[in-house]
Amino acid sequence: MFKYTNPIFWLILGGICIHFSCNLLPSSTPSGGQATEPPLINQNADTVNIETFIIRLAPHQNELLQQLWQEVDEQSLPPQLRRELFAQGFRVGILGSLLSPALAQLLNVSADARADAPWGEPHEISAADAAREPTAIRHMRNLLPEIRTLVRVFDTPLPEQSLFWEENGMIHCQTYTEAVGILCISASAHRDGSAQIQIVPELEHGVAELRLRPMGGLFVHDTSRPRHSFESLTVSQRLLPGQWLIIGTTTPDSAGAGKAFFVRRNSGLEQRLVAIRLLKVIPAALAPTSASPTVPRGTETIMPERN
Repeated sequence: MFKYTNPIFWLILGGICIHFSCNLLPSSTPSGGQATEPPLINQNADTVNIETFIIRLAPHQNELLQQLWQEVDEQSLPPQLRRELFAQGFRVGILGSLLSPALAQLLNVSADARADAPWGEPHEISAADAAREPTAIRHMRNLLPEIRTLVRVFDTPLPEQSLFWEENGMIHCQTYTEAVGILCISASAHRDGSAQIQIVPELEHGVAELRLRPMGGLFVHDTSRPRHSFESLTVSQRLLPGQWLIIGTTTPDSAGAGKAFFVRRNSGLEQRLVAIRLLKVIPAALAPTSASPTVPRGTETIMPERN
């Protein structure tokens, strides 16, 4: 037990404690002098994992395409929606969890590669499949609530696209220049592991202009082209893991907007098809905790996308 207290001893001890306690505190400003914000975290949202395929159709594959439409289920959509889609040149159908023979050929995948692939698990590609000329562009996409991903089937626009519609018993027409079709895809997860996939066709047209659009509670400047949204053609379909949604055009010569999405005529006829497959639903407890990076416009994925 100490009988007396040395003031110098306590001063030295106090200085050492202050030095160590300051080193343990996190610095609020980095060495560059600019404060950094923590990464956005979303731990309470389910993630819907899909893959999209943009399939190039050769002119001689028309019979194979018609076989595909016979294999899909088009009756899952409401009759009125099917009629409106058909009038605008769109055709939509659902496939089961196993690749149909026609879709396997259009994806240029051999029978061995598509046999008994587990739900939501990507299968291995054989050497024979790897050597084939690719006929489809594949993208993996993770969708969160209120976030849309954009699929541009063609990058080259149509010089003109005329749209016709009936209103109050009269036929109306409007012509758009430099038109490109965009499929805006969003999804919401269900507790049984399925997901509601929603697709809204939009027609991008005209010249780019500076606009203000909301993002994260703020208004930011955005240079983009105007869009015409076909809200009445919105496709909302529940899919189980492994199931497919196929969307294309009725005929290359359709009078509707479908050809702006799926058809081009340059040196010859070029037609494309979009196949969307639900891989799996990742519950919130297992979803990645860090926010997905924002991908610039034009790379076919925009997160978030709000107009």
